[in-house]
Amino acid sequence: MAVQSSTGLEASVQAAAPAATPVPLNSRGNTFVFIGDIVTFIAGLSFIPATTVLVGLASRLTDDKALIGAVAMSWSVSWFLPQLIAARLLHGKRRQKPYLIIPSIIGRQTVLLFALWLALSGAQPALLTVWLLIAAVVVFNVCDAIAGISWFDMMSRTLTPRWRGRTIATGQFIGSVLGIGSGLVVERLLAPGGLPFPLNYAVIFGCAWLGFTASLIIILFLRENPLSEEALAQSHEASFLGHTGEVIRSDKMFRRVLLARFLTGMENMTAAFYVVFIKECLQLPDSSIGVFSVAFIVGGILGVMLFGTLADRFGPRRVIHAATALQFMAPVLALAVAVPSGFADASPGVAFGIFVVILAINGAVGRSMMLGFTGYSLDMAPERNRTIYVGVLNTLGGVVALTPVLGGAFIDALSTRSDGSSVGVTPYALMFGVVAVCVCAGALVSLTLPKEAQTPGVVRTERSPETPGV
Repeated sequence: MAVQSSTGLEASVQAAAPAATPVPLNSRGNTFVFIGDIVTFIAGLSFIPATTVLVGLASRLTDDKALIGAVAMSWSVSWFLPQLIAARLLHGKRRQKPYLIIPSIIGRQTVLLFALWLALSGAQPALLTVWLLIAAVVVFNVCDAIAGISWFDMMSRTLTPRWRGRTIATGQFIGSVLGIGSGLVVERLLAPGGLPFPLNYAVIFGCAWLGFTASLIIILFLRENPLSEEALAQSHEASFLGHTGEVIRSDKMFRRVLLARFLTGMENMTAAFYVVFIKECLQLPDSSIGVFSVAFIVGGILGVMLFGTLADRFGPRRVIHAATALQFMAPVLALAVAVPSGFADASPGVAFGIFVVILAINGAVGRSMMLGFTGYSLDMAPERNRTIYVGVLNTLGGVVALTPVLGGAFIDALSTRSDGSSVGVTPYALMFGVVAVCVCAGALVSLTLPKEAQTPGVVRTERSPETPGV
């Protein structure tokens, strides 16, 4: 419904302003809008990280590991998988701002609606609440997937690659710093002396909605540079599927990017169960989720500092190398705790500290996507096919985001012996080990990517931006 209504709106916008003055590259106004949008969105998102708060809420409502995995999976899958459909919708559109604003208005209200459900229903019945949580996440992220494709394309037409990296890094850094406050609020609300369940989670989701609403208000002020006439004509030379097939067939470097993204993305299978595993292993209270949330946010800040510096000095390829190396470390550290006679048995305090580091690594890696794989793909993509490159890359991310359900089913299947007795942490250890091997392979593939992200047959000219004094 949102897609159909936005088509008419986009047509009216094109008719109303066919000869609008182009927005200068790296304009001060758009730079501040992008930074403000990133800051407020991250601040809101920091209240409800999928691997901590959402999984923690699900674990309060059900013991079904596959269903808990579905909650974690729904966040990534519902954002990534629709990306190719979103790219089809946006391909060849001269103006894309309506596709940014309208889905954002619709999707972000689901967070408020779920907060109201928790407050008014007392999270009962519990199973229905889990499925309503999944539904809220799916609607929110499907709408944000449409908005996200247009956001990246609009950014690439208004900011030069280097200024884009600086803008993203600045917004992520400030947003992550503010996110520490979000994590502390979550920790206080979930602490034994905080609000009772489920009112504490209702307030958390309400705070997230405020951050998303502030982000929506800010992006209303974004000034768009429309698609060039040449790129517009080229985008209509063949069907969307024809252009997509051409991209996959002709660009071997992009295929290599996709392979590296797929293999390293397998870490999603374990990320959904880090908090569940250590809570069960050490019998931790719910308040520990707040500690892990803060670790996730602090890791994000450190990640922005690391990846922002690498992107500015060396480009997105070095960001990919650093991020994939960290992704490999996370399941390896988890395996060191999960193996028999590991740190969990020898020193519970050390095991807890290791998982704080693991969540910090996840937070850091989460800040690498836009500066790494996405940035590399944007740099290699010709203007006419930019939405296709981002759509294909992110849709592949949706495929690997399905793995938490497989991980949950795997753990459930191996959790008990035929006589009904528990097998302990062995299923977790097996899963951590297999994932570590996959991520290592992906990290090695990423090392073969060329320094310059260049599409064969596409000649680029360096633009001279008017760099503002921000």
